[in-house]
Amino acid sequence: MSTLKEKTAKGLGWGFVDNFLGAGITAVVSIILARIVSPEEFGLIGMIAIFTALGNTLMDSGFSGALIRKQEVTEKDLCTVFYTNLIIGAAIYAILYFTAPLIASYLNEEILLPLVRVMGLSVIILSFTQVQKVNFIRKIDFRTQAIISLAASLASGAISIWMALKGWGVWSLAAQQLTKQGTTSILLWVFSKWKPSLTFSFSSFGEMFSFGSKLLACSLISVIWNEIYSFAIGKLYNPLSVGYFARAEKFKSMVTSNIGQVVQRVGYPVMSTIQDDPVRQVRVYRKIVRLTILLTGTLVMGLLGCADAMIEVLIGTKWLPAGEYLRILGLSGIFLPLILGSVNVFNANGKSSVTLTLEIIKTLLAAIPVTLGIIYNIKVMLWGMVGVSVVSYMVHAAFVSKEIPYTLWMQVKDIAPYIIIASIMGLIVNYVGSLVQGSALLVLAVQLATGFAITVASYEFVYKSEEYRDVRDQALKVLRIKR
Repeated sequence: MSTLKEKTAKGLGWGFVDNFLGAGITAVVSIILARIVSPEEFGLIGMIAIFTALGNTLMDSGFSGALIRKQEVTEKDLCTVFYTNLIIGAAIYAILYFTAPLIASYLNEEILLPLVRVMGLSVIILSFTQVQKVNFIRKIDFRTQAIISLAASLASGAISIWMALKGWGVWSLAAQQLTKQGTTSILLWVFSKWKPSLTFSFSSFGEMFSFGSKLLACSLISVIWNEIYSFAIGKLYNPLSVGYFARAEKFKSMVTSNIGQVVQRVGYPVMSTIQDDPVRQVRVYRKIVRLTILLTGTLVMGLLGCADAMIEVLIGTKWLPAGEYLRILGLSGIFLPLILGSVNVFNANGKSSVTLTLEIIKTLLAAIPVTLGIIYNIKVMLWGMVGVSVVSYMVHAAFVSKEIPYTLWMQVKDIAPYIIIASIMGLIVNYVGSLVQGSALLVLAVQLATGFAITVASYEFVYKSEEYRDVRDQALKVLRIKR
């Protein structure tokens, strides 16, 4: 029988396979689409993302988190959540459908009316999926989820590229999202052994909603925090600006959001199983923090260092203005996975009220960059986002220190070496790019090689990191290379 450590390791491994290989496929598809579809059309999708994201969050209503945390889950619990999701999902889609004209009018884009109505179908699709996904998460079975995710990414990518080549424009982007969600939903039902029965329990509903309602509030606030910038840029400026911002955000999210999602998805059930052992929680959480910042810091700073060459090579010169956005936005994303990981501590211990408090603080802080964008310009808003992310992380870390014996100073000491090494690497990579003469592809190749060499040398000879050794040994094992 697998130990918790083995399950965690496998969960993290398959979680990263899911997020990064899946994200890799999605990135390739996105790169191809970016060469066919205009920045303005990408911007249209970004302008309404806040509405579909809010709809999906309301549909779940925090029940997924409640099911994952619950020690013993009954058939009544699962069926109650399943039918609740369906009812709420249908109601939310109806709201989106009938408010679509108001949204299109407010944002001064007629195409948004049918786009909102079509994209809103994602709420219906996901309402059939949540319980099936929770069952796999509870078992820490991320292998099956990875297989499903990869298949869905391939299917949706093929369909969206075909549509873009046929001249469907923004609708090819909508199709990519909907077909991925639809394929995922179908495959989850195929692979899952659980099927709903005709049962519903009001007592089960009340029990889980008392916990999940706080998670719902947290998720709603988080969605607003994540999507408000695209919405604000769309209203204050134009779809082109949103397109550049959305593309920069996409590159950043390939690293930060994917790592954050893996940390949150795997860390939550693991921390929940040891919720009564704070000493063990500290040991596990510290390991997760150091591994998270190693991966995030290295990848983000490397990304920023070669931003211009990467954008020119991957999606063409028409997107180069997004590089300036990316160099600032990336800095704001370094702490995102740590923030998401810290929430696991509170939710696993049944302190969803703390999570809600932190989300409220984080969202209130988000008003600062938006205000700066209104008064000044987009660049000032982006730098405001960087400052808010740093403050948000420090607040989360302070709350963690009150929940488990892991002080703020200990947390800062744990992440500081990784940030310093990654920052030095990123600066050198950027400088090397200015020295190399030749095509953007040559510049990018030299920058990537430089970044890799500096990172390996730093951790092999300067800062001996256990987390680096774990990553290195696992990579060598996968490549079947013996040291």
